Amino acid sequence: MKNRPFSLRLGAICLSPIFASAIALAQSPQTNWTKIKDDRGILIYTADVPGSDIIKVKTEVVIDAPLARIRRILDDAPRRAQWIPYLNDSKILQPVSATQRLEYSRFDAPWPASDRDFVYRIRLSQERNDRLIFRMKSEPNPLMPEQADAIRAELVESVYTLTALTPRRTRVELIFHADLKGWLPVWIINIVQRHLPFRMLKNLRARAERP
Repeated sequence: MKNRPFSLRLGAICLSPIFASAIALAQSPQTNWTKIKDDRGILIYTADVPGSDIIKVKTEVVIDAPLARIRRILDDAPRRAQWIPYLNDSKILQPVSATQRLEYSRFDAPWPASDRDFVYRIRLSQERNDRLIFRMKSEPNPLMPEQADAIRAELVESVYTLTALTPRRTRVELIFHADLKGWLPVWIINIVQRHLPFRMLKNLRARAERP
């Protein structure tokens, strides 16, 4: 299925999603982040999640590329496997609106573990003129039933925040919290939690800064 980039332009999003996200932020508890590493300009933080043994991770990087270019890379579902580690399939299942779509992603897992796949909704919002936010969260949908050869994992929270620092520099923040399900022990899941977002932003930076 061809990727259909969001038609949303900066400054063209209605105010209701902004108010809704602001209310949700005000009502949600503050996350206590602990910085664990600054690796090649990529900052890595972790936080405990109440009621879960799986940590939440936040990574940040400044990329020498315009916000619009980074957004095009994030929107390009068929080519995400070129920069997201272990991803072997990514596609749009259903374009819902200019600010929403349903997507599917499948990740390779080394033997004897089974592949993991996700069905999730992406919501795009603009909280100010220089910032775009991609929010992703799993949801069941009959457009992609569970596969016999893969475990349906849960994307609890994945948020890309793009902030334009200058016309040609953008700060990218990725918050990532996923449950890989199946028999994997929590300590292995937490290793994935720490390393996958770092590698994603490292590769995203290389791709966006490429001439």
